[in-house]
Amino acid sequence: MILVVGHKNPDSDSICGALVATELLKARGLEAKPIRQGEINRETQHILATAGVEQPELRTSVAGEKVWLVDYTDLAQAPDDINEAEILGIVDHHRLGDVMTVNPLEAWIWPVGCTCTILFNLFKMEEAEITRPLAILMMSAILSDTVGFASPTCTQKDKDAVEALATIAGVTDLDSFIKDLLIAKTNIEGLTAAELVEKDLKAYPFNGRDVVVGQVELATLEQVDGMIEALEQDLVRRCDDDALAFAAVMLTDITTAQTRLIYKGEWADKLVKHEVEGMLMMENTLSRKKQGWPWLQGELV
Repeated sequence: MILVVGHKNPDSDSICGALVATELLKARGLEAKPIRQGEINRETQHILATAGVEQPELRTSVAGEKVWLVDYTDLAQAPDDINEAEILGIVDHHRLGDVMTVNPLEAWIWPVGCTCTILFNLFKMEEAEITRPLAILMMSAILSDTVGFASPTCTQKDKDAVEALATIAGVTDLDSFIKDLLIAKTNIEGLTAAELVEKDLKAYPFNGRDVVVGQVELATLEQVDGMIEALEQDLVRRCDDDALAFAAVMLTDITTAQTRLIYKGEWADKLVKHEVEGMLMMENTLSRKKQGWPWLQGELV
């Protein structure tokens, strides 16, 4: 049995990708099972309900198992006992991380907007059947990761995949489909500051220290008015509890591509020079992967 697992604090690509990759492995005649490392967010709940698919089993230990990694190659985002498992495969669209393997593996790492774009192409290459539920999972994940094609991470391969998948899924009004998805993506009603930070938090090893950067995608920055102090306090707590050198969360207005960066930690002083009236605003910034984190690396070095 192969366990197919996305990263910690799973987003839609991580969950949908695990479900889809599992079906690809099954189409090859292999036994596979999707698992998740954390609770699914509201957007992913919306996607699974639309596709009529059950969420993967919650499981955080993979010791002694054979695994495929979906949507990451960083040890910090893997199950804590990943070094006790055998990694057979990886599908990802981020920079290559620090995962190491004992044996050769199958690895598909493409510079595209979403892991599900790669999986769609693998299904085509292997002439495996794409059912309507799988099509909905893949196109939803692609539209989520590329913010409805608006993100600078979006490529022609992503657009081509969605066009083909929409036909299979029977989606004729793509604009309406995207609108419903983004409404679910930006719904933060009732979430605490800690839940917002944790919602899409990623850990990175950097210069011998540990750093975390989260992102909250919003319809308007006004949604977090009154929560800034609580967000800052949560970042301070994480730095203290986990010995982090830096912790940040990107508050991103997906309609204007404007991001406010909230940050704390030993290295926070390196960014103060960019503040205006006590705020660090990042213009034309939608993507943590392609814009936020690369910029932060340059500033924190």
